[in-house]
Amino acid sequence: MKKPLAVAAMLIASGATHAQSSVTVFGVIDLAVQRAQQAGSSVTRQNGIGGNQFSRLGFRGIEDLGGGWSAGFVLDAGLNLDTGSGALTSTDNLTTSGGGALTFSRRSTVSLLSKTWGELRLGRDFVPTYWNLTGFDPFGSAGAGSVNNLAQGGLTRVSTVQTAVRASNSIGYVLPGLHGFYGQAMHALAEGNGPARQDGRYTGVRLGYARDGWNLALAHGATRLNTGDVTTTNIGASYQFGGVKAMAQIFRDSKELIAAPNRSNGWLIGAQINAGPGYIPLSYSRVSDNSASDRQAQQLAVGYVYSLSKRTALYSTYSRLQNRNGSALTGGGVAGVANASWTGLDIGMRHSF
Repeated sequence: MKKPLAVAAMLIASGATHAQSSVTVFGVIDLAVQRAQQAGSSVTRQNGIGGNQFSRLGFRGIEDLGGGWSAGFVLDAGLNLDTGSGALTSTDNLTTSGGGALTFSRRSTVSLLSKTWGELRLGRDFVPTYWNLTGFDPFGSAGAGSVNNLAQGGLTRVSTVQTAVRASNSIGYVLPGLHGFYGQAMHALAEGNGPARQDGRYTGVRLGYARDGWNLALAHGATRLNTGDVTTTNIGASYQFGGVKAMAQIFRDSKELIAAPNRSNGWLIGAQINAGPGYIPLSYSRVSDNSASDRQAQQLAVGYVYSLSKRTALYSTYSRLQNRNGSALTGGGVAGVANASWTGLDIGMRHSF
């Protein structure tokens, strides 16, 4: 009996020895100087969160479990480079705490992965409805030209929830590669108490197709609130032809149980155009709500990203956001003023690792 047991122990030890695992450090260091103006107010400031990509520091690990399965984790922390602190954090799906400490609030997940069956993901993660906004924005939703100045600005209902970008306590599933089709589904628990114990619960899904230069995706999500659920739907598309990547998206959200304004609609068209050692991002976007005055805002943004290497770039972005009919949106830095235009100029440097 001892010999078979010894052989089994040797086989188990051999399997453990050959299991492969790795941990990678990754991140983005992005710092811009921004000049922002609106209604006579102006500010010149450093934007350490990122004007081209969001500043972050992360750790990614993967272990081969054999049989086509693997286990993995991602810990991703936002950075404020101008002060050396961590970015704002969301402790749950209802409240935001102040920045300062370095926390892995961008993403903190553990996963079980299979090339055949896809990925089961647990923890704090980006919601499916966010990916269309950033993926089909020529500015990647960062800096003065971000589509989120409108798509998640003060005219929208999604701007009132903490699950607009990420959700805590989530259970997610990511499709494997299926001949160009891709997708993500998520359900995030609220974990509250009392009559409003379901406040902050999020459910969302995204399905897309990318092939032969085309990329098209549709997403829908809902955040449960005792005061009325907030739902958001968006669709995005892009097409790569030669040195031009054209992009477009449509977004809509609404809130139940309240009178107007309780709904907003918007869209974006834009492109990334190869130019020399870099590219030109440009976009035009609009948003409006269903208030009695039909509040509206539009944004025109253009920039240039000059690549010094595969990892390092210099960039500049100019954006003008125009408010109408009582709208008071702002791109940051100064307080929003009704019917006043906001302008922003970013000049910065980004390095990824």
